[in-house]
Amino acid sequence: MARGRSRRGGSRIATVLFLVGCSGVLAVTFMLGVVTGRFWPRSPSVPISVVARGTKEPSRPAEPAPALTFYQELTAPLSSPPPPKPSRAPRVEPPRVDTPRPESPRVEKSDKPDAAPKADAVAAAPAKPAAGQTTFTVQVAAYKAKDPADALRAKLVAAGYEAYVVQVDTPGSARYRVRVGSFTAREPAQQVADRIVGERSLPAFVTSR
Repeated sequence: MARGRSRRGGSRIATVLFLVGCSGVLAVTFMLGVVTGRFWPRSPSVPISVVARGTKEPSRPAEPAPALTFYQELTAPLSSPPPPKPSRAPRVEPPRVDTPRPESPRVEKSDKPDAAPKADAVAAAPAKPAAGQTTFTVQVAAYKAKDPADALRAKLVAAGYEAYVVQVDTPGSARYRVRVGSFTAREPAQQVADRIVGERSLPAFVTSR
């Protein structure tokens, strides 16, 4: 009984000593690690951004060009050059045509009332009758001056009468007689005289030429 107890007591002591030894070894190892970490030089830490910049993505390999055979090179269509840009045509302005403005006819004013018309518009005096033939005419008025005689003749011509002026030389001065027409008989001459008296209120009468 005494031997059994002594054996159990010896095994317990051995176990305790073993545990104490293991604990001491672990404690010494931990202390060595702490001391070593304090005095060991640390390597400089590289920032992550530098690492990211330094690492380049591998370049993508270029695609190989398709290999063409000699027959494909001969039959391949030639690329046509780009069409030229259409040039803008210069703008052509239509020629300017200056149309002349119609000028208004100039009317010459005369100080004399009822001026005589031009010679081409005045009826010529009737031709003298043949010898031995009696003709008649209508005498409308007689003036000492030519201007009033020409004015009256112009009015009668404008009214449609064949009026003319005859100059008769008298002692001391000339007389300008205004006459109308030339008739071979008295009756038609009298009709014209009566019409002039009725329309113009002039002292017209029939006389021989």
